[in-house]
This record gives sequence, C-alpha cells and structure tokens, in this order.
Amino acid sequence: MWFLMLPLAILTTVADAIPCEEARLKCAYREGCGTALQHYLLDCSGVLQGPHKHYCPQICEYSLIALVSTEEGKALMECECSDPYCQDQKQRTEICKPNVMKIIHEPVVPCRIAQWICNADVQCLTAFDYYQRNCKAMFHGKKCTPKCHNSISILRRQEKAQKLKMCKCDGTEDYNCHGIQRNMDKLCFHNHHYNVTRPKVHVHSDETPQVTLVTSSCKRSIVPSWTISVSLFATLIRNYLGG
Repeated sequence: MWFLMLPLAILTTVADAIPCEEARLKCAYREGCGTALQHYLLDCSGVLQGPHKHYCPQICEYSLIALVSTEEGKALMECECSDPYCQDQKQRTEICKPNVMKIIHEPVVPCRIAQWICNADVQCLTAFDYYQRNCKAMFHGKKCTPKCHNSISILRRQEKAQKLKMCKCDGTEDYNCHGIQRNMDKLCFHNHHYNVTRPKVHVHSDETPQVTLVTSSCKRSIVPSWTISVSLFATLIRNYLGG
C-alpha cells in the first residue's frame, strides 16, 4: 500500500539500498521530508497514474528536486523494491530523471526551486519564516530594518539556503521577484547599481505571513506530516484501484 513513493529509486543505484518501506517511514515521519514527499506524490500524480506520459511536468520535477535535497529523500531514492508494480512506477518516472539530475547540479537555479529546497529543511524553513515576518517593509521598498537585516543573515547561513543566494527570477513567481531583489540589494546592502539580470539573494512573497508557496497550478502550505499522510495516500490508492 505504501508503494507510491518507490519511483524515486530510479534516480540512483546503490549496492546497499534499504527496503522502500523503511525508507518511506523515515521520510514520512521527518517533518521536512514528509512534507516534501506529500507534495511529490500530489504534483507527480499525473506521472505515477494513468497513461504513460512522454514528458515530466515542471512542477513534478521541482517537487522531486526538493524531496531529494533531504537526507531521508536521498535514502528514498536508493530504496529497494521487490514487486512488479514498483518496477512499473520506476519506469514511469524515468522520464523525469535527465532534467532533474541536470538541475540539481546547476550552480544557479530558479528562485522557486531554491525556496522549495529550503522549505524541505526544518531549520531553513524556520529561518525563512523569520525572514518573511521581519522584512515586509523591505518587500514594499520602504526600508531594511535591523530585524530584517538580521533575519537575512540568519537565513543565508543555513546549509539548505545556499542556492537562494544566487537564484534567478524566471518569471513564474507569483510575486515581484526582480522588485524584491532590487529592494534588498539597495536597502539592505546599499548597492545602487543593481542589475536585474544578475542572480542575487533569494526572494519571497510579502503577502504571506506564514510560509506558503503559490504556483499557477497548486498552493503549497507547510502542515504537519501526519495530518495529510493517511488521507493523501488513501486518495491516491483509491484513484489507482478505481482506474
């Protein structure tokens, strides 16, 4: 019943792979990985179910990147399954592998991906929330307060926030990505010769007091892993059996 995460095993092959059930449990009950896993199952449901696709939707790629950025997600990549359905799921997600691996190794990624990687880590997520709550004046181009400057410093020290330092706006954000980069550069770092095409520090929405990611196809909110796991997996399983 817990086979829906097994396609992640396609991304790498190792000799000492652990059983996928064990890998799933470790990820599901780890706050950051559990949430990333839930988003992966939701965002990649079109790949995992129904007719085989000839392409991997971008939101599925991004969710997969966020998931494998966690230690538990990496273990889930390497898990070992032993049933035919698992093998079928591996084959289904093979279409996502090339671009996912390419993006993972790029030094500069879209800010949306960088933000999702941060949100999959508990410490980085906490620092990101602190940044959102204390930098609203900067988001609006007014001023960079000491609290805002300090929150940026804390966030930039997080291991999983490193890609936020040099992320790029790609036009898919639901906020003024370039505008916030420009405000941060001018108000917090006193650089008045900002070039909007140059990758800078991360950007985020000023309209969300909580850590929430919004894309054109789905709203992503950080919630406790255990509250969604049962209903989400049950829904996906019902869809599969009903098809």
